[in-house]
Amino acid sequence: MIAFSFLAAAIAIPVVIAFPAMQRRQGAPPECGAGSPGDFVSAPPFTLTALNTTQPNSNNDGSPLVAVPGGIFGADVTYMLATAASTSDPSTIGDFKLITGALLPISPGSNFTDPSGNPGQILEFTSFPPEHTPGINPPSNAEIFCGIENTDPTNGSVSRPLLSIQGDISDFALCESGDLNVVVFQPTSDNFGTYDFGSCYNVDILIFENR
Repeated sequence: MIAFSFLAAAIAIPVVIAFPAMQRRQGAPPECGAGSPGDFVSAPPFTLTALNTTQPNSNNDGSPLVAVPGGIFGADVTYMLATAASTSDPSTIGDFKLITGALLPISPGSNFTDPSGNPGQILEFTSFPPEHTPGINPPSNAEIFCGIENTDPTNGSVSRPLLSIQGDISDFALCESGDLNVVVFQPTSDNFGTYDFGSCYNVDILIFENR
């Protein structure tokens, strides 16, 4: 799936629980979440954090996530979603948005493809200049990424919306890849050495609206 950061968001249907500018998922059969009142596929600028689900945390907000530049292929640059604490690169991107199921970094003057969301892969983005059309992630109408609101009146264990891939909020992990702690969906030992499977632990990906 390819999506461009300069596309305008579709007309938003208010979600009064939180994030009033978010657009709820529509259509059937559901492709991202169960179509509950708390599902949304479009959202204004937000930040992401990773909250360890296997051990106690020092806070309930999690570790901030950023897009970290990696490989350069001509005019295109690959970014990996990783913890801010694991990088000192000054070129990271910390703001993101959802556009009809596409998760995209926000950086003026750059357009991005969104991650494929395939099992076993690091969540990666590719930036490219406006005049260049990348030949990866062909167009698709599938809603891959969405947010799942916490609609529990008691707030439950997590009060922030959670990022999901086709409704799956439970299979994200942080894994070591060189010096970085990267986000992987459904990690596997068969990953061609892109990350250390033995270092992986499960996390929730929390969404924080920019105010």
